[in-house]
Order: sequence, then C-alpha cells, then structure tokens
Amino acid sequence: FLETVILGGLGGGGDVGLAVILSHILRNDARVVFASFAGCSPEKYPGERVAGSLFIPRKYHPRDFEWALKALNPTLPVYRICIKTSEQEVLEGLDWLSREYCPACTLHCDIGGDGLLTGFEEKLGSYVIDTAARAILVEASRIHGWRSILAVGGLQLEGGRQRALSLHDLVADLLYYEKHNAILSVGEPPVEAAAKAKHLLGIRRGMVSVMLPLYIAALEKRRTVNIEKGYSTGIHSIDWWTRYVFLLDNTETCNLSPLCRIARDTWLPGLKKLARLSPPREYVWMRKKTQKNPEKMLRGVIERHIISLDESFRATCLS
Repeated sequence: FLETVILGGLGGGGDVGLAVILSHILRNDARVVFASFAGCSPEKYPGERVAGSLFIPRKYHPRDFEWALKALNPTLPVYRICIKTSEQEVLEGLDWLSREYCPACTLHCDIGGDGLLTGFEEKLGSYVIDTAARAILVEASRIHGWRSILAVGGLQLEGGRQRALSLHDLVADLLYYEKHNAILSVGEPPVEAAAKAKHLLGIRRGMVSVMLPLYIAALEKRRTVNIEKGYSTGIHSIDWWTRYVFLLDNTETCNLSPLCRIARDTWLPGLKKLARLSPPREYVWMRKKTQKNPEKMLRGVIERHIISLDESFRATCLS
C-alpha cells in the first residue's frame, strides 16, 4: 500500500516542471496526484471544473504545464487550481482533493525563490500567487490534518538575467528559517529526474518557460544555456547553487513570514496593497551577515542540511 502525495507547483509554469522532477524521486514510495496553483480565474480557465476552483486541464496553451503533463500521460491525475477567486472557492477544491485521495502530505514547488519570501526583502519579485498558495495550503492542512511541505529550487532564477530576487536576501531568508527550525533538508535531484520535465517543454508547438530550462541546465551542470522563448531570451549563466532543492515545513515558514500571514488574514486584497515590511532585528542581522559573502553563507546552509531527497521525503512526508 502506497501513501498518496499531492504534488504540484505554487505558481504554474516552471514550478510544475520542478514538481515533475521531484515526482521521479517519489515514484517508488508514493502514489502521486498532481495539483498545481496558477494565476487564473475560474470563469476564464478552459478546463473541466471538478470542485470550487479545481479543474482538469483540457485545452493547449503554451504556459499551461498542467495540460502538457496530462497530455504526456492521460491517465495521470492532474489538476489546476485557479487562485484568482475567493479563498472559499480555492478551499472547496482542496477539500475535494482531500476527500478523493486522502493524502499523507502535500508537496508544492517553487523555482526561483518566491516561495521563501517574508516581506522583509529589498525586492519581492512576483510574489502574489506563490504566497497565496502557501497560505491556503496551511489552512487546508489545518482542516484536513495532512502536512504541507514546501520545495524551493533554482534560487535566483526568478526573472531570468534580470535576477528579480537578490541572493543575499534569499540566503537571509534561509538563515531566518533555519534559526526557527523550519528547514527540513536540502537535496540535489539526480540528472535523470529531468527527463520527463524535458518532454514537457516539447509538447505540441512547445511550452514556454524560462526558469524550467534553466533549472534543467543546472541539474545537468551546464554553465550557460540559450533561452529561445519567454520573457528573458538569450544566453544565461548558471550558478552552482541553483540545482539544489530546499525542503521546508510550509506551516512553519508561513507563520514566520508576515507576507504569508497577510495572505492568510486578508487573502489576495491584502497582498496586492502590500508595501515592503519593516524587518525585525534578527532578520536585519542575518542580512548583514550575508551581504559580504552570500555564497559562503549559502554553502553553509546546504552543508548543514544536505541528505538524499528520497530519504528526506520518507522522513518528512511518508513517515
């Protein structure tokens, strides 16, 4: 008997690709159901509505990676959760998933670093959808009793060459979470885990993503990659740390993140009106620690928490 894991992206696109990569590691230990969040409205999404804002994808779009995943394997349970609606409608979709599949845990993925944000950072990137997804998963896990795990890979790939998030802010976030015991582990997916994600990119007339090809290149330990489609085309350099995946307890990180707490309290309206938040003294101190040599501090976090991802999943999600 295999436990069920609900696995998906926090914000669509490349986040779904990271979920597919991690599904390779879970393949022998769990039954995987894919359910990813995306910045769509239920009234406009051309899928088959299941419950609330939960849909089965039906129509090709170059950014609909849930559709591409379903097209690769029509029998696979694949869903998209549209988040541009009421909190209650999103919860209805998660309620249905919980009743239908009785998951042991949920594991939701972010490429780039939006999933780590606290609101204290100098730059916040495109945080709204990812933060709302983190918040609603905490609420659903409280209601249904399963554990919500957050997986963040490809630090600083957000924004392509523009680097929408600074490395020293992301490392300060990790140090902040580490101090409060919210980091579960750090791992490096095997290069063979990228094979199915590569297939996703070639479906139909081609899927459009910047961060997923960059992340695949990182797993393959390439130093540069040429992006031909998307918002940041051209030659990109790949940093050594981008291949690592950080697993965190989503409930703990949300409790520690004022940004996520605002989403829990006010849903989307509060996030859209947000101004940068004033950091506490401990976060200011951590940012100062990272500014001189963030790579060294990041290497320390990795070395303190690194174990194999399959071992980590069994300990945190399937125990």
